[in-house]
Amino acid sequence: MNNEEKNVMTIVTIGRVIESTLWYCLPPRGTFTVEERNSRGQALKTLISEGSPFALNCDSNGDAGKDLKEEMQYFYEDVYGENGRIVSITLDNKVRVEESLTLELFSTIVKLRGYIESFLRAALEELKKNDKLEPEFAELVESDVRYFHAFSGKVSCMLIANKFMELNQMVRTLQESYAKSHNGTLQGFDPRQDPSFRMLENEFHQINSDMNAVLNTYGNNGQDDEFKFARESVYADCDIFTGKKQTSDINAYFNIFSSYFDKILDATQPKLNAMFQSFGKQLSEPEAEVKEEPVEETKGE
Repeated sequence: MNNEEKNVMTIVTIGRVIESTLWYCLPPRGTFTVEERNSRGQALKTLISEGSPFALNCDSNGDAGKDLKEEMQYFYEDVYGENGRIVSITLDNKVRVEESLTLELFSTIVKLRGYIESFLRAALEELKKNDKLEPEFAELVESDVRYFHAFSGKVSCMLIANKFMELNQMVRTLQESYAKSHNGTLQGFDPRQDPSFRMLENEFHQINSDMNAVLNTYGNNGQDDEFKFARESVYADCDIFTGKKQTSDINAYFNIFSSYFDKILDATQPKLNAMFQSFGKQLSEPEAEVKEEPVEETKGE
């Protein structure tokens, strides 16, 4: 790995830390470890510090770079800071995730990864133009981008399914309350009159927007039919949200709905981790290496 690629590798690793943070958007299948959070946090702190390739690139890109630098710092403080607003360490030394802020976290991850991937596209083009891009490094970057969009696509499916179930439960609760106060009828009933329902509905639309951002910004070059098939399957199953599709077993339906990217994840994750381990050894900053959890844990029950 040449020096130019090493500089870009630090940005790839920032994206990898952001990608790993997706785990905090999901209910834990076990226990999040303090050691892993500390490892990621220390890596990110080093990689975005003053004088780093990331910071220098932000400093040379005017207001847009300044905004990205600030947003990345907020992300670090919220998730990996000593008193994180979204993720923190309790007095009994356990990782605590503020569940009410996980949708905000997901939106932030999608946004920051979008910035990172824009930078990487430009960086790879520059390396290629100057004959500094090795095929193995290009494969690493492309594999990581593919993995992120598959992983975040799966997470978005799980989040939107959970929010839909939450909305339906609230409608049933509101209907029961309305019927009791209106002689057993639902004439004139409108759940949107309830502010709590409107809040949930807005959250549903935000997840949908983030899902579109994740799925529509990858796999459009005609070279990844597998991702395209998974994306089209997700969008087809989204008809359940508008009533165009019906099911007698919503839990089974959503298990399938959130499984379309599993094949991609299974094929990409082991190879990607091996490549990161190999390239990580070539970096001069050993703290930039990030430990990964097995992707199999995200599969539907």
